[in-house]
Amino acid sequence: MFRGSFRAVSSGGGGGGGSADLVWASASGSSFTFTGSQNAVKADVSSNPVEIQLPSAAASTGKIYTIKHVGGDLATNALTITSPTSGQIDGLSSIQLFQEKLAVRASSDGSDWSII
Repeated sequence: MFRGSFRAVSSGGGGGGGSADLVWASASGSSFTFTGSQNAVKADVSSNPVEIQLPSAAASTGKIYTIKHVGGDLATNALTITSPTSGQIDGLSSIQLFQEKLAVRASSDGSDWSII
């Protein structure tokens, strides 16, 4: 599992840099999969661990997805980001967030995902 740290990112909304509009969903159940126009999710692990599955990297070339921890103790309940079997996230099948209130962004190159 990934045990590094991530840089927090803003949730868009102005300023330079070409920020895109985020279409937020919420996840507090045990799993969440991005569908349709959703490109961001707020994950709450207060009641249980949450697994966020990215879509197929091949079908998401150039797309960026945002995952934000919004509640719950990550030492008690894990927040894990996974990739379908056809791709990896920075060379791993999954990564786990350990820092409270952190947001990460994943970008597809057409075959795998990179945390940016």
